[in-house]
Amino acid sequence: MPLRSSRLSKWSIYIILSSIFLAISVLIFLIIIYFYPIPAVTNNFQHAQFSRFISPWPMSALDQELIERRRLKRYAKGEQLRRMEKQLQRMELLNIPIYDLFLDANAEVYIPRFVNSQDISSFLWPILPGRKIFSNSNNSNFYRKSSNIIFPYSHWAQLSEGIILQGGEEVKATIPLVKGRRAFAFNLFLLSPGSIRINLGQYVWSKSFTDDDVQKKLHFSIPINDSTATSIKVASISSSFYLLNANVNHIEHTGRSSIHISATSNFWTANKDYLISNQKSVEENDIETNDQEDLEEEKLLEEGKPEEAKFDELVTNQKPVNGPKKDPKKNDQTIQDPLNQIANQQIITNDLYTTAFGYNIVFLQLPKLSGNILQNKKLLSKSAPNIFKLMEQSVIFNNSIEISENVSENFRKFIYSNTPQLNSENLPIIKEEINENKNNNTYYLLRKYGYNIVGITYPESYFYSRGISETSDFSSLYGKWLEKNDWNFASKNIKIDDRNLPVTGLDAIFKTGSKGISPPLNSKDFSIISNYLAQTSKNIGNIPDWGANEYILVNNKDLYVPRVVEAFQNWSKENQQSRFLSHILLDSELNIFHPSIKELGKAIATLGFSSILSPFEVNNVANITFIDKAVGQILDTIKARKIENRTIIFALIPSDKNGKSHSATGVFKIPGLVPKKNIEFNKINIEDIVLNILTNVGIPLEKTNTNILENLKNEEYISYKEKKNKILNNYMKYTLVIKPDENNCSSFIWNSQQEQITNIQSNYPIHQLLSDNQLEIFPCAIKGKYIYLNWFQRQNISQNSNSYLDNYLGGFFQYKKDGILLPNFYFGKRLIPFDNIAFYFDSLKKEEIESIFTIEEKYLKKGIKNFHDNFQASDVFESKNVDEQELSKKTKIGFSITPL
Repeated sequence: MPLRSSRLSKWSIYIILSSIFLAISVLIFLIIIYFYPIPAVTNNFQHAQFSRFISPWPMSALDQELIERRRLKRYAKGEQLRRMEKQLQRMELLNIPIYDLFLDANAEVYIPRFVNSQDISSFLWPILPGRKIFSNSNNSNFYRKSSNIIFPYSHWAQLSEGIILQGGEEVKATIPLVKGRRAFAFNLFLLSPGSIRINLGQYVWSKSFTDDDVQKKLHFSIPINDSTATSIKVASISSSFYLLNANVNHIEHTGRSSIHISATSNFWTANKDYLISNQKSVEENDIETNDQEDLEEEKLLEEGKPEEAKFDELVTNQKPVNGPKKDPKKNDQTIQDPLNQIANQQIITNDLYTTAFGYNIVFLQLPKLSGNILQNKKLLSKSAPNIFKLMEQSVIFNNSIEISENVSENFRKFIYSNTPQLNSENLPIIKEEINENKNNNTYYLLRKYGYNIVGITYPESYFYSRGISETSDFSSLYGKWLEKNDWNFASKNIKIDDRNLPVTGLDAIFKTGSKGISPPLNSKDFSIISNYLAQTSKNIGNIPDWGANEYILVNNKDLYVPRVVEAFQNWSKENQQSRFLSHILLDSELNIFHPSIKELGKAIATLGFSSILSPFEVNNVANITFIDKAVGQILDTIKARKIENRTIIFALIPSDKNGKSHSATGVFKIPGLVPKKNIEFNKINIEDIVLNILTNVGIPLEKTNTNILENLKNEEYISYKEKKNKILNNYMKYTLVIKPDENNCSSFIWNSQQEQITNIQSNYPIHQLLSDNQLEIFPCAIKGKYIYLNWFQRQNISQNSNSYLDNYLGGFFQYKKDGILLPNFYFGKRLIPFDNIAFYFDSLKKEEIESIFTIEEKYLKKGIKNFHDNFQASDVFESKNVDEQELSKKTKIGFSITPL
């Protein structure tokens, strides 16, 4: 009897197919979430930190503004009108710093008496050394340095420069006398309760602080009512506090200052829609009355108002209730919406350069984006509408800006583009170079002209330690300032306050609104503080003074981009009445940002069917969509702060194309100006862009730093670049690799001809500095070890065809005793022995000197290893030929110089 073939039932087939489909779906889902994190429902960063599956964003500043407007609709039309008018009036005001306590040099600390504070509490936040030195005219031996105060938040750390004042101490300064209103603005961080007093000329301001104010950063702006005041004095009567970001502001109605645009500009043309008058024609026609001029301006504005400049009318023909009778013409009011202030009125002049004095600057450094998408307008408008809109309103430098491959170096080049060593590991030299040449520092230059500077980036961009921004544990210590002896007293005060509060409703039965007090510090808290301080103080002595008012150092983990956006929103809210530069870095490292599934879905919808054929293009579109959201929220923040009409935006977008030359696209927007398209400048560097921005905000430049982009055409610019001499850094790095041996161990001296020997670095103590120009070296002080010695000198290398050897090297070696044998010297990357160099020649050609002695910085590590390997091989060979007198063991020294 034949066997029956078994068949699967329909239900079994359904179960198997369903299992296979479910397994494939789970696999696809896991692959997707590995590359694209799931967006969070909540915007609370505390519950989403360090998770690659969550990509939260802060609430947009524009959305917050719209929520406030919904609340405003609950008021009567008259109240809405009044509040909108207040916003318009506030937009016209700017607080321009005319004296900066930590930038100018005429401030001193004075101690007429010392009064102990009520409670001198330890400062729990980290303190880093500052650069400003406050002296005392009555005591030459007394001086005090400022401090960089770090305020840790959940995902970033904010650095502000300040000085501590204790009981009885005061700081005095001479302030400039100008026409108009002045105010003294500052932040206080209280360490203990007490009172302070501030003398502004003949006007005295005083305030007392309680326990509730301690460990809080308080902002004050005090009007200087004495118009003749030329001095300021801040005195601590019985309190200890840090005085932060102190400056004297000149209150100006320049929030909507006019744009002055030249007719010969290579980039911009005046927008006729915002044109109100021509200065030259006004002078020639000699308009008799101001009324007639105002009428002509109103006609021009009404005729030429563009569609985007038509503002919402909140109230028209609004009549006052129970008020005096007014002219009916004045009752016809149209309130301009502050959110729609997109441009200032323009005045055409015949200047040779463009200026927009009074404008904020927002410099955005975006990550690498796909060049194919940026050039495809249709695809860009769908995937990145915010970037597309910004590019349509801007001058575009398409792949014409030369940049470095290093992202942090490009960020630093905007600050200080006049040195080629910003990417160097020699931090002491970078610090000395930047601190001594503050005139070339963009931050310092803008601060001198009344700008508040903030840099928003991760710590490595400023050479800080990464641990300075990892603040999730440390921020939990906020408010734990009381000592144990005072804790019971403070707790009793809180209970008394709760008892005196009126209780209504359910609170009368159930105690739901009771206040709590944080527990005092314990041993675990101090370990957190010590670990955090160890990270924040790392390399602090080598960090240059970049000169920003504040640094916001963001924790560069997976949520870096949303944190940068939130940091800018928070900072701009406090500084919207200031003239500021916001320097923002959105990094392109893959471990810093991940598009969410929402961006992935939008990318697939944008590409359509082609997304199946080109999966890598889906990732590019998702990335640019993710960055577009960050750019959109930054632009919305500028609009929500009512500063869109006076904010210049420049975006630097590196190209993702592989090649030897690294290039970037520049997007440059000035509100109210019409950009010229098809800009064909090639090989522009970041320094040219910086000079162009400074020119457009009305900052005069030196003759050596003229804005050549506005004055030259493309052909002239190329020839100018070719003829321009390379700016050489006037530092030389000297390297010695010493292999000590038995013979010829006498010390020798390096004599610097003119310049000072600085920053000596050695792995063993085998040297001493006899004077600023003499370095004595003991080659055999450490037996059997390889010794590496570096030092630096400032040099001016001659550009002539023939130059003296000593002038090129910057010095010479010398022995104290005559008649001793020299060690075996080897020079440069080719290890040329001493005997093969004609030292008796008076001069050598420059090319020969460079080939013999010079090792370029990028090959320096390889050159040091070459010295080490060859010396080791020589030792092996000599050990096998001991009988040869010519090969007797001698100290070997490798010598090279490296121009920086």
